[in-house]
Amino acid sequence: MAGNMTAESAADLGLCVKDTAIQFTEQLLSLFYILSPLDHTKDHAKDVPNYEVALFPAAGLLVVLEQIIRFFQKKDLSRFQDIVVNIGSLLLFTLTRAILLGVVVVVFSYIYDNYRIVDLPLHSVWTWLFSLLLVEFTYYWTHRALHEINIFWAAHQFHHMAEDVNITTTIRDSVVDLVLYDIFPMPLAVIVPPPILIVHIQFSLIYQIWLHNEVVGHLGPIEYIINTPRQHRVHHGKNPYCIDKNYGALLMIWDRIFGTYQEEKEKIVFGVVSPTPNTFDSMTLQFGYYRDVAKKFNSVDGIGNKLSALFKGPGWGPGKPRLGLLKEVPEPDPAAPKYSYDPFIPLWRKFYVLLHGTIVLVAFIQLADHPYILYSALKGFAGMLYIILFLTSIGAIFDGRKFAPILEIIRCLVYFPVDYYLVDSVKWAIDDNERFVLYSSLWMIRVSHILSIMFWLGYALFNKYEEPSTPKVKDVEGLDVLAKPADSRYEQILFALGLLTLFVSFGFVYTYNIDSCKHVTHAV
Repeated sequence: MAGNMTAESAADLGLCVKDTAIQFTEQLLSLFYILSPLDHTKDHAKDVPNYEVALFPAAGLLVVLEQIIRFFQKKDLSRFQDIVVNIGSLLLFTLTRAILLGVVVVVFSYIYDNYRIVDLPLHSVWTWLFSLLLVEFTYYWTHRALHEINIFWAAHQFHHMAEDVNITTTIRDSVVDLVLYDIFPMPLAVIVPPPILIVHIQFSLIYQIWLHNEVVGHLGPIEYIINTPRQHRVHHGKNPYCIDKNYGALLMIWDRIFGTYQEEKEKIVFGVVSPTPNTFDSMTLQFGYYRDVAKKFNSVDGIGNKLSALFKGPGWGPGKPRLGLLKEVPEPDPAAPKYSYDPFIPLWRKFYVLLHGTIVLVAFIQLADHPYILYSALKGFAGMLYIILFLTSIGAIFDGRKFAPILEIIRCLVYFPVDYYLVDSVKWAIDDNERFVLYSSLWMIRVSHILSIMFWLGYALFNKYEEPSTPKVKDVEGLDVLAKPADSRYEQILFALGLLTLFVSFGFVYTYNIDSCKHVTHAV
């Protein structure tokens, strides 16, 4: 009897490993737009998955691989706080996508059903390829508009503020960007069947995940047609020769046709020309530039100039051409510090953010694409508000704001009604084993929030919360230079354990959602 149970368990494990490997490989390939047109063409637009949520684990692997390659190439690793800000923006972006996807399906289907001008065969590779070309063409002009129209640049500049280009930079997008990416392709619905159109709209963004890195060099003749990291690095440069270049997503043909293609030349300095706010607060970074747009609008006279302040380029001014003067863009100093804002943040704060970030991220993966969220605007909105509060709180912790302990206590207290509204009050259609996993996890998370409240109460009462700073020391020539205090070995071990917890949690959640792995994860 025991032997039969052992054999059955081994068979379950083998099937679980096989299915996990197949699914993960397919997801990894799809990040590079390598996917079967026929398999991914659904009969109805409402059946198209939210690929941006489904591909989280595969994208996470690219993040880890990139950092490993940077280590062996002796490049600086990406800053933890930047990765947190980038992933935080992804949560807002993707949750908005999950909520809007239903609206997009309805609108695109309505346009197609009532105003289409041609009937293309749905399950056809040629329709798939033709649609891809149309979506890429539309994306090129959408992306170009985000750079060349100041009121749109106010949303998109958050993406370009990144002074280190890495895989997570891809997901550093604002919610306004997403809305524009969904609005601009609407006219295509008179030609393209919505089940195909919605797939390509998603993958035109998903493909760009691997473009954001500094570890991949020249890829040869393929670059004449396909966008690659080397070409996209130019797009993120603030060197004068990089400004307003290389807008393509998958294809570079439109840049070559319309005169915006640029080869990589001298060392590229990443970021934006205008000053970057000295903060890690996501809301300030995402929406702060609208204040600059308003200042420009109020500073010019006449309705013509005021409209130009909104709808011409960020570099425009009275008497200047539509996009401003390129000669006014300063040449960046490659020897200058990489980051304009780089305060010292103790490792224990990073560990704390890593712990609670893991909780939010795992919960997000489980809930963001769930019907209880998709078909409840109130639940989706509640989740979005909580994520905004979470990002604001960790931004304050990173910035060392005096109000950070109080804000984090409030955030931990707010977790409990959010927990009840989004999870505990729902009658989940799950079996007893799944219910045990759910509620065991919830109680561990609740205890962690109670302990966090106690910690921050003690910290606020008995410690002076000093703002992070980078002290000065003397170099070999006796000049003042910036130096960062070293983290203790204990803090480093603690942070490493936090990273291990993150990977184990992701691995468990990923396999748990594969049907053939249910028995294995329940046994664990």
